[in-house]
Amino acid sequence: MPDLHFARVLRCLLVGSALAVAGTAWSAGGSKPVLSACAGQSPPFVWMTKGLGSQGFSVELLGKVATGLGRTARIQELPWARCLRDVEAGRIDVAVDAYDDVARRTKFVYSMPYHTLTPQVFYVPVAPDSGPPATTAEALQKLKGCGVHEYTYEHYGLSTARMDLNAKTNRQMLRMLLAGRCDFAVEELEYIIGGRQTLADWPDETALRSYRPEWAQPPQTALSGRQGARRRTHPGSPDRRRNCGAGKPR
Repeated sequence: MPDLHFARVLRCLLVGSALAVAGTAWSAGGSKPVLSACAGQSPPFVWMTKGLGSQGFSVELLGKVATGLGRTARIQELPWARCLRDVEAGRIDVAVDAYDDVARRTKFVYSMPYHTLTPQVFYVPVAPDSGPPATTAEALQKLKGCGVHEYTYEHYGLSTARMDLNAKTNRQMLRMLLAGRCDFAVEELEYIIGGRQTLADWPDETALRSYRPEWAQPPQTALSGRQGARRRTHPGSPDRRRNCGAGKPR
């Protein structure tokens, strides 16, 4: 059954990606068009190192999708805000591991989601035996939170109006929290564990604590392309994505 599920996911990703692809670049040899993609450092799903290139499950999945579309995958690391801007402008075909939300749907189309992640709230206790500063979305909203620029926190039920979003990466966000610039930070557990195990210069988390916010929706990731690149379908043709499911808003 897992093989059948993977085949279904891959088939739906191919449909979604074909709808999202914007232009046609060609590989260096000119033999195949390129599926260009961008992503941030987000191990264990995407990470890039000198000499080893791009690694991770999402990188492998992108390669499968590109092959299914008759293309060669080319992925580059970019700050997430720039990655989204370049996809929206049509300079890059797809963003990898994108979260869906209401505002982004006016600009982007999405493939079937392929990861479901674990929301987490991080904080520094005021005393060794003290608990979190707040345990509901309403209470957290009254405090100052840290986040990453252009990340969406809709699935936490939080407005970004009172959040410091000056960090460009999760590393910077955690350093801001440890420095006392905010009362809490939110990020999915998989990304924090992946960064801790993989990335150099990761901050010391000894002073940090965290908990799973039960009210938050587990977000799902997908490939995302610009809205204007959507292919038109014949008025009488069925929507081939109707059985592929929809991602929960992030």
